[in-house]
Amino acid sequence: MKAALIGAGQIARQHLACLNSLPGVQLAGICDLSPATAEAAAERYAIPSWFTDHRAMLQTVRPDVVHVTTPPTSHFRLAMDALEAGAHVIVEKPATSTFDELQTLTLRAKQTGRHVVEDYNYVFNRAPQEILRRIETGEFGAVTHVDVQICLDILGPDGFADPNSPHPALSLAGGAIADFLPHLASLSHAFVGPHRNAHTVWSKRKPSPLPFDEFRSVVEAERGTATLGFSASAQPDAFWLRVYGERMQATANLFETRLTFDGPRNVPKPLRPFFSGLEEGRDIRRAALSTLLRKFKGPGAYEGLWECLARTYQALGSGASLPITMEDVLAVNRMIEAMKPTEQADMRKLAI
Repeated sequence: MKAALIGAGQIARQHLACLNSLPGVQLAGICDLSPATAEAAAERYAIPSWFTDHRAMLQTVRPDVVHVTTPPTSHFRLAMDALEAGAHVIVEKPATSTFDELQTLTLRAKQTGRHVVEDYNYVFNRAPQEILRRIETGEFGAVTHVDVQICLDILGPDGFADPNSPHPALSLAGGAIADFLPHLASLSHAFVGPHRNAHTVWSKRKPSPLPFDEFRSVVEAERGTATLGFSASAQPDAFWLRVYGERMQATANLFETRLTFDGPRNVPKPLRPFFSGLEEGRDIRRAALSTLLRKFKGPGAYEGLWECLARTYQALGSGASLPITMEDVLAVNRMIEAMKPTEQADMRKLAI
């Protein structure tokens, strides 16, 4: 199966390294507007041809799958061109700038018999996958609620707030936080299903070029409820996932490898917190070592992306159901659409 990639930036390196490790996948072409960047990536990842014009690459290489890893405002046009060239599309999040564009894109994919996959890499990290496994076996019990919270300083010099170098995500509704909403929404969707309604607060705590730096949402979904949040001020950086079930609870930090469970124990009730604390401490110590080792080998923090791509190519090759279907992509983005800032949120921002 021939793969090609458009946009040789930072996240593209993970896509390329993963593709080079997948059996039966040939990296056939890469495209970037910068000739030096395209040529350097082609040399580093042993890609036979590089381009600065994506249409020329599509016509010459005829890839089966195209990865779109450019800034989000360009995704729709590039993905549409790839579909028209007969390729499946794997696109970085956010898949498109607007929900209308996504609907147009997925409709065209269905008409051409192709697939559009948006990268929900954190869903495929080991911690969420282990929680989902326990849910499927019945050990966890039915999920009642999920809480997903990102605490990340995006206001510093390496973040989104440099006035001399505006980040492409700032043009999205919600600004820089919109770049993270697919992570929050995809995890909520994985555990409690499509949303029914959402109540959201957007706000701004600190002076910066960002329209918002705080986000909170309460979601009612088909199988439970969810609270989603993003904070540019709460520290230290963390990506907390907490899942509450009828028989068990789970807590994970997806920026690390930390995962703990708290469930029924065959001990007297007064002693349950003691034994739970012992087990949690053991798990946290193991996770600290595992997180350190992860920085030096394998995909590291992008383990979920590698797992998602491996499953996607396996499904494309066998004709099986994809791990992320277009129905999933549409459902996640409907949730995001329901959480986007309104005029009232804009008024709150101006009043702070």
